Amino acid sequence: MSDKEEYKNPKKFALNMTAAQFTKFYILYLLHKRPTMIAEEFKDEFKFITRNWQPAPSTLLNALHDMSAEGFLTKRKEIKGKRQVLYNYSVTQDGEVYFEILKKKYKILFEEQKTTIEKILREVY
Repeated sequence: MSDKEEYKNPKKFALNMTAAQFTKFYILYLLHKRPTMIAEEFKDEFKFITRNWQPAPSTLLNALHDMSAEGFLTKRKEIKGKRQVLYNYSVTQDGEVYFEILKKKYKILFEEQKTTIEKILREVY
Protein backbone atom coordinates (compact mmCIF):
# COMPACT_ATOMS: atom_id res chain seq x y z
CA MET A 1 0.00 0.00 0.00
CA SER A 2 1.47 3.36 -1.00
CA ASP A 3 1.69 6.28 1.42
CA LYS A 4 -1.15 8.05 -0.41
CA GLU A 5 -3.40 4.99 -0.23
CA GLU A 6 -2.47 4.46 3.41
CA TYR A 7 -3.37 8.08 4.24
CA LYS A 8 -6.82 7.80 2.63
CA ASN A 9 -7.74 4.47 4.21
CA PRO A 10 -10.93 5.06 6.27
CA LYS A 11 -10.20 2.07 8.52
CA LYS A 12 -7.26 3.82 10.12
CA PHE A 13 -6.78 4.18 13.84
CA ALA A 14 -6.58 7.77 15.03
CA LEU A 15 -3.54 9.56 13.64
CA ASN A 16 -3.96 8.03 10.17
CA MET A 17 -2.23 4.82 11.17
CA THR A 18 -3.64 1.36 11.60
CA ALA A 19 -4.12 -0.16 15.02
CA ALA A 20 -1.31 -2.59 14.12
CA GLN A 21 1.08 0.26 13.27
CA PHE A 22 0.31 2.08 16.51
CA THR A 23 0.65 -1.19 18.44
CA LYS A 24 4.12 -1.84 17.03
CA PHE A 25 5.21 1.74 17.70
CA TYR A 26 3.98 1.69 21.28
CA ILE A 27 5.49 -1.74 21.99
CA LEU A 28 8.90 -0.35 21.02
CA TYR A 29 8.32 2.68 23.23
CA LEU A 30 7.31 0.51 26.19
CA LEU A 31 10.42 -1.60 25.80
CA HIS A 32 12.45 1.59 26.16
CA LYS A 33 10.81 2.17 29.53
CA ARG A 34 11.28 -1.44 30.65
CA PRO A 35 13.86 -3.73 29.08
CA THR A 36 11.63 -6.85 29.07
CA MET A 37 7.88 -7.38 29.11
CA ILE A 38 5.33 -10.13 28.57
CA ALA A 39 2.16 -9.80 26.47
CA GLU A 40 -0.10 -9.24 29.51
CA GLU A 41 2.04 -6.29 30.61
CA PHE A 42 1.72 -4.68 27.20
CA LYS A 43 -2.09 -4.89 27.47
CA ASP A 44 -2.03 -3.10 30.82
CA GLU A 45 0.20 -0.36 29.47
CA PHE A 46 -2.04 0.22 26.44
CA LYS A 47 -5.05 0.53 28.71
CA PHE A 48 -3.16 3.02 30.89
CA ILE A 49 -2.19 5.35 28.04
CA THR A 50 -5.47 5.23 26.09
CA ARG A 51 -7.92 4.63 28.96
CA ASN A 52 -10.51 2.88 26.81
CA TRP A 53 -8.62 1.29 23.91
CA GLN A 54 -6.24 -1.59 23.71
CA PRO A 55 -5.30 -3.63 20.68
CA ALA A 56 -7.26 -6.81 20.05
CA PRO A 57 -5.36 -9.83 21.40
CA SER A 58 -4.68 -10.98 17.83
CA THR A 59 -3.32 -7.53 16.88
CA LEU A 60 -0.98 -7.51 19.87
CA LEU A 61 0.23 -11.07 19.38
CA ASN A 62 0.66 -10.59 15.62
CA ALA A 63 2.67 -7.41 16.23
CA LEU A 64 4.93 -9.21 18.72
CA HIS A 65 5.34 -12.15 16.34
CA ASP A 66 6.02 -9.97 13.30
CA MET A 67 8.53 -7.76 15.08
CA SER A 68 10.33 -10.83 16.44
CA ALA A 69 10.45 -12.35 12.94
CA GLU A 70 11.71 -9.03 11.50
CA GLY A 71 14.51 -8.92 14.06
CA PHE A 72 13.21 -5.92 16.00
CA LEU A 73 12.46 -7.92 19.17
CA THR A 74 13.94 -10.94 20.87
CA LYS A 75 11.57 -13.46 22.38
CA ARG A 76 12.65 -15.58 25.33
CA LYS A 77 10.52 -18.51 26.49
CA GLU A 78 9.94 -18.90 30.21
CA ILE A 79 8.08 -21.73 31.95
CA LYS A 80 6.01 -20.62 34.92
CA GLY A 81 4.62 -23.35 37.12
CA LYS A 82 3.99 -26.74 35.57
CA ARG A 83 2.27 -25.70 32.35
CA GLN A 84 2.22 -21.96 31.84
CA VAL A 85 4.54 -20.70 29.13
CA LEU A 86 5.37 -17.01 29.00
CA TYR A 87 7.42 -15.12 26.45
CA ASN A 88 9.56 -12.20 27.51
CA TYR A 89 10.20 -9.64 24.79
CA SER A 90 13.04 -7.16 24.53
CA VAL A 91 14.13 -4.74 21.81
CA THR A 92 17.13 -5.52 19.58
CA GLN A 93 19.66 -3.12 18.08
CA ASP A 94 17.67 -3.16 14.82
CA GLY A 95 14.54 -2.47 16.85
CA GLU A 96 16.21 0.59 18.36
CA VAL A 97 16.98 1.94 14.88
CA TYR A 98 13.46 1.14 13.67
CA PHE A 99 11.94 2.92 16.69
CA GLU A 100 13.93 6.08 15.91
CA ILE A 101 12.63 6.00 12.33
CA LEU A 102 9.03 5.53 13.51
CA LYS A 103 9.36 8.35 16.04
CA LYS A 104 10.28 10.78 13.28
CA LYS A 105 7.61 9.49 10.92
CA TYR A 106 4.77 9.45 13.46
CA LYS A 107 5.58 12.74 15.19
CA ILE A 108 4.06 14.55 12.21
CA LEU A 109 0.87 12.50 12.55
CA PHE A 110 0.67 13.07 16.32
CA GLU A 111 1.07 16.82 15.90
CA GLU A 112 -1.51 16.89 13.10
CA GLN A 113 -4.02 14.98 15.23
CA LYS A 114 -3.37 17.21 18.24
CA THR A 115 -4.08 20.31 16.14
CA THR A 116 -7.29 18.76 14.81
CA ILE A 117 -8.53 17.78 18.28
CA GLU A 118 -7.70 21.20 19.73
CA LYS A 119 -9.63 22.86 16.89
CA ILE A 120 -12.67 20.62 17.46
CA LEU A 121 -12.59 21.34 21.18
CA ARG A 122 -12.47 25.10 20.57
CA GLU A 123 -15.16 25.16 17.90
CA VAL A 124 -17.60 22.57 19.20
CA TYR A 125 -17.23 22.90 22.95
